[in-house]
Amino acid sequence: MMIPNTRRQLTIFYSTMIGLILLIMAVSFYGVLTDVMHRDERHNLESAGLKALDEWLNKPVLAEDAEEIREQRQAGARRMEWEYLQSDQFAVIADSSWTVFVHSPERNNLLLKPSFQQQLDAQGSKSYVHLSYFPGKNQADFAILRLMTGDESHPVLWIGEEVSKQEHLLKEMRLLLFGITLLLLAVTTIIGYILAGRAILPLNQAFIRQQKFTSYASHELRTPLSVLQLSVDILEEEQHKLSPVHQTVLQDMKEEIERMTRLTGQLLTLARNDSPLQRMRREAFDLQDRLSFAAVRMQLMALEKNVKLKLHTGIEEESLTCIGDSEQIDQVLYILLDNAIKYSAEGGTVTLGITRNDNGTVNVIIQDTGCGIPEEDLPHLFERFYRVDQARTREHGGTGLGLAIAYEIVSRHDGRIVVTSTLHQGSTFMVILPGTK
Repeated sequence: MMIPNTRRQLTIFYSTMIGLILLIMAVSFYGVLTDVMHRDERHNLESAGLKALDEWLNKPVLAEDAEEIREQRQAGARRMEWEYLQSDQFAVIADSSWTVFVHSPERNNLLLKPSFQQQLDAQGSKSYVHLSYFPGKNQADFAILRLMTGDESHPVLWIGEEVSKQEHLLKEMRLLLFGITLLLLAVTTIIGYILAGRAILPLNQAFIRQQKFTSYASHELRTPLSVLQLSVDILEEEQHKLSPVHQTVLQDMKEEIERMTRLTGQLLTLARNDSPLQRMRREAFDLQDRLSFAAVRMQLMALEKNVKLKLHTGIEEESLTCIGDSEQIDQVLYILLDNAIKYSAEGGTVTLGITRNDNGTVNVIIQDTGCGIPEEDLPHLFERFYRVDQARTREHGGTGLGLAIAYEIVSRHDGRIVVTSTLHQGSTFMVILPGTK
């Protein structure tokens, strides 16, 4: 599981980085393209607008004073040629209340429409804006430039141009860039997955060798440990003949042999779980039965420690069926209950419970009133050989592998373990498993 997870994480990491780079490149390119097109549109409008202003200011007016000029302009007496306007451009010269003095041909001149004028007024003091308008059934886009005429009566030149084709081109370019980015991301993800596989090939080979070594060493150690255990058992029958010192040595030997036996067993379990050839049984079993069975099996250990072990199933009228390997779930319960009892003080309480969630998942809860776990150790709790307190773990015969095994078993059942703990008050381990009714 570790090597495939590493390969998947490497692929996700590098794909995300490449995806971000592609996204930044696409956004930058689109931004530059949009800016160039808008600057070109503005340049065209400014060029035509300056010609219009020149004609407005310099064309002779047959009037004696400014008031007469204004009256003539309002009466449309002053005419402009507008020959420099392109076919999709239109313009007006008007005051702030949209009293139009002169305008380009009325055909397609949106600046004469009150609704369009209201949209322009809503833009405030901006001198260059883009507006969408619906002259018919279809939307059209327009670029509008405002220029001050410099006339003493302060009219304003509004000049516009339809830019629907340019906006449509930008929209197509946006979709094209998005599609190309997704395509490149998919290609780089595939390439990244292949390269990640090649990069971790030496690591994978080393891990396989380590798996084989662990498996072989565990197997080879079990036989001499069994012989030593049998020898110690025989000596225990005659321990009353030994001096107190020798009895202490014998007891220490027994505890160390038990610890070594437990360690080799856990190493063998990890080696089997890591093996890609290992197949987990998938059969339906009643989770409440497994809890009752584990509680009975661990009751003796709790009594020896003078710890009260309580079982609360809470939902006795229905069965809680899970799919998986019941023996491995038993192992998870033993590990968590063993830890809860070991790290509870004499007279403490360990509670084993089960609840069902609304989404169909099942919570197996192991709660103790022990010494608790420091918050900084919680993220590392399920790492192999990680020990919260080296001295305390060794005192209780811990190997640092139990929680790692529990975590991997629960993960293989598509579940997860959530831990909460308060120092000197206790810990709660919640195993969340997918359930079936």
